[in-house]
Amino acid sequence: MSQRSSPGPWFAAPVAIFMLVCFAAPIFIVAWYSLMPSRTFGLTGDLTLENYRSAVTDGYTRPLMWSLIGAATTTLATAILAWPTAVILHRYAGRWAAVASALIALPIFISESVRLFGMSVFMMPRGGILAGTMNAVFDIQIGSILNTWSAAQIGMIYIHLPFMLFPLLLGVSLIPADRIEAARDLGATRWQTFREVELPLAAPGLLIGMLLTFVLCLGANAEAAILGGRAVTVITAAIEQRFNYAQDWPMGAALTVIVILVTALIVLPVLSRLDLNRLTRR
Repeated sequence: MSQRSSPGPWFAAPVAIFMLVCFAAPIFIVAWYSLMPSRTFGLTGDLTLENYRSAVTDGYTRPLMWSLIGAATTTLATAILAWPTAVILHRYAGRWAAVASALIALPIFISESVRLFGMSVFMMPRGGILAGTMNAVFDIQIGSILNTWSAAQIGMIYIHLPFMLFPLLLGVSLIPADRIEAARDLGATRWQTFREVELPLAAPGLLIGMLLTFVLCLGANAEAAILGGRAVTVITAAIEQRFNYAQDWPMGAALTVIVILVTALIVLPVLSRLDLNRLTRR
C-alpha cells in the first residue's frame, strides 16, 4: 500500500505563491533597480554601487538617523504609556474593558491625515484649541510647538499608541494572578514583582508591540510633513523626493533597500527569540 502524501504543501502553495509574487518579487525588482545608473528608467544597464555610495556621502544618513531616533523614541514612549493602560484594562476595568478598548481602537478607522490635521489645529499658536483654552481659562499665553520635531514626535506617539497597546494587553493577560500574589507573599516589592514576574511573562506581547510600533514609525512620513512642517527630513520623505521630484528612481530604490536592510537587522533577531506559540496557546 502506497503511503498517502501529506496535503500540507498543497494548502501552503497559495500562500507561498502570493508571498513570492507580492512580496519577494517587488523587493527583488527594487534591489535590482538600485544597481542601475542614476536616473535610469529601465532594468537594463551596467550594474553599479554608485547609488549606495551616494547614499552615504550625500547626506542621506542623517534622515535615516532621524527616522531611527524617532521610531525608537516613539516605541519607548508608547511602551511606557501602554503598560499601565493595559494593566488597568485587564485587571480593573471589568465589563468596561471592551468599551474602553473599542474607544481606543476607534481612531484607527479614521484617516491618519485627518487626525493629524486635527492635532495641528489643536497646536496652532493663535486660534488653536490648546492656546485658546489656556488664554481663556487661565489667562496664560503659550507658544506653539507646531512645525517642530517635538510636534511630529507627539503625533507619532498619538498615532501609534494603539499598535503598542493591544499586543501588550495580550501579553499582560498571560500573567497569572496567583504568580503576583505568590511574589508578594514572599516579600517581593512592587518593583521586584514587576521585574521578576510581570515583565518576563508579558515579554512576548511587549516585544510584538515594540516591533510593530518601531517598523510603522520607521516608515512614517505624514507626522513630519503635517505636524513637523519638514523641520526634520525623515528617510521616507527623502525616498519620496528621489522618486517623485528628482525622478531618480535608482537612488530612491537604493534608499529603500537600505531601509529594508536596517529594519531586517533590527527585527529578525528579535523575532527569532519570540515564542509566538505561547501567545496562540493562551
